[in-house]
Amino acid sequence: MYYPFLRARQFELIALRELATEGATQGVIVPILEPVKETHNNLNLAHKVFQEKGQSAYLVVNPKFGELAGDSQFYIEYLATFNYEVFLPAFHYRNNAEYINQSIEQFGLTNCMLICENDIEGDDTNFKSIAELQAVSLITVNDPGRNRSLNRYIRGLQKGFVRLDDLFEKKDRNSDFLDVTEHRFSEEHIHYSTEGFEGFSDYTVLPSEYVEGGSTPRAVVIHLTYLNIQNEIWIRHFTSETNDSIANVQGKFAEAAAKAVNYCRQNGLSNSAITELETYFDTQHYPGLGTVKKLSIKNHLLVLSNFLRNR
Repeated sequence: MYYPFLRARQFELIALRELATEGATQGVIVPILEPVKETHNNLNLAHKVFQEKGQSAYLVVNPKFGELAGDSQFYIEYLATFNYEVFLPAFHYRNNAEYINQSIEQFGLTNCMLICENDIEGDDTNFKSIAELQAVSLITVNDPGRNRSLNRYIRGLQKGFVRLDDLFEKKDRNSDFLDVTEHRFSEEHIHYSTEGFEGFSDYTVLPSEYVEGGSTPRAVVIHLTYLNIQNEIWIRHFTSETNDSIANVQGKFAEAAAKAVNYCRQNGLSNSAITELETYFDTQHYPGLGTVKKLSIKNHLLVLSNFLRNR
């Protein structure tokens, strides 16, 4: 199972809604959503589609970033309005065992996911008290290979174990991707089950760091992943060429899209995200940077969905 970690912003959720509507993710992909906005409009829309299409997701109830970062009951109460169906509870663990335990008891939570870093000490009894709760069914650890004792302890619990990796190599400027050739992105989808993991997780084709908002870029980049003949996931960064100012974003998109579309057509790459990109290119339509991000995310999830369903 693939657990993409996304920040539950508008275009991330649009990508997930479209994929659920297509029937592309059910049974092989369960998103982890960390909300960064206090308003629920986009989450409500996603929940409606997920419920209709049989798609589930985990919602982080104590996000690290955003308008309501920290340990609170705000998002747990939001989940309660849906009777904890479709959206399942996930907790960041960071020396907050009392909060997690009290939340589970007060709201009667079950099927919880615990998300933690790999720096937990072997004698952290507070962590163990939470990890061993019956209500916790999945434990997700960032780069678990860096802490062997934690790795062995979680495996001994006989619970679902998910590895989280930060795979996207962010650059200081979008234009820096002009110098980056295609490169290997991930092999976790091939090896996770044989290495004893129930699933694998990453931040898709986005950086793990959270940035609020954003300025108009000098360069437009379309990040597309694909499978090579060994079924490894590789990534290409299709970057605009006219990057000396922030002017003419539409023209920059056209330059990047031309590279991406030509590459996909020459190499026989096709899915609903690529088809949408081709339509924008063929009709000379600029859909906005949010849609560009949506297409990159959607393509990545489609690559993994196709692999997981046909392996």
